[in-house]
Amino acid sequence: MKKIKVITTGGTIAMGEDKSTHQIVPKLSGEELLSHVPQLKNMAKLDLIQYTNLDSSQLTPQMIWDLAKLVEGSLAEEEISGVLITHGTDTLEETAYLLDLLLDTTKPVVITGALRSFNQLSSDGEANLVQSLQTIIEPHSKNKGVLVVLNNQIHAARFVSKLHTNKLTAFSSVNTGPIGYIDHCGVNYFYDLTKQITIRPEKLEERIEIIKLSIGSDDKLIQAALDYGYKGLILEGFGLGTLPKNISSGLIRAKEEEIPIVVTSRCLEGRVYNLYGASIGGANIAKMDIIFAGNLNSTKARLALMLLLGEGLSKNEIRRYFGFKLKM
Repeated sequence: MKKIKVITTGGTIAMGEDKSTHQIVPKLSGEELLSHVPQLKNMAKLDLIQYTNLDSSQLTPQMIWDLAKLVEGSLAEEEISGVLITHGTDTLEETAYLLDLLLDTTKPVVITGALRSFNQLSSDGEANLVQSLQTIIEPHSKNKGVLVVLNNQIHAARFVSKLHTNKLTAFSSVNTGPIGYIDHCGVNYFYDLTKQITIRPEKLEERIEIIKLSIGSDDKLIQAALDYGYKGLILEGFGLGTLPKNISSGLIRAKEEEIPIVVTSRCLEGRVYNLYGASIGGANIAKMDIIFAGNLNSTKARLALMLLLGEGLSKNEIRRYFGFKLKM
């Protein structure tokens, strides 16, 4: 029987109802969570660590950085065959992606959570825990990077996003579809992945923010971010990566101050690249030293930029990572 490290961080999967307010709040310790699913002990030897017990909206990049070190230490134990992390769904995709960039391992690392707590009707926590453990102990799950298992589906960290606030089908890999699924016959994979690169700076550069653009947006938020000392910005632009001309002054200032501006799309699917020649379309954006983020969404682009700036890379080096080094 394989030995699996289980690291709990909180989230809906470990929540219950507060009888006085009738709101869902953190309730279950790691031990209590596992006790709700006794079947797990028949599947593998479980070694539990409760890292924290928070709603994932309260986590920070530094906490995930520290979690990565904990996971790395666990994977270094020879008898550990893989790691299962329980997590809130609000920021699960961000934790998964940051861990995917930080960890270099062939052992399976799976993150799961729940859209409904154990006290709610049709709670999904039990099934997600069982299927996550099934995925880890499946031999074909090795060397696939960090995986997200929810609602019978297996997603690659680089592709997955939360698209609905509370449906059981909230998570999807919009450009690719899930990498696999779990059914009565076991774990099945549709395709293999190119190995993700590993970025291991000595620190995170957390002074990165996202600015979402809409029709008629100006550069006030860009200017404010530069005034406050932000070291990089992610812009959610239109379509293929076009931006309104009203933000030109902010972009010029960022270029002069050597602050990287990474452009993503507010569209859910597709990628951004240099095509349109509008007054500040993709072709003119390139002249302003803007970096296109490929098919990464804004939250994942932000995390990648935190690592790349933490590594001390130049804008041209960062451009190469977003251009072809990062696996998307």
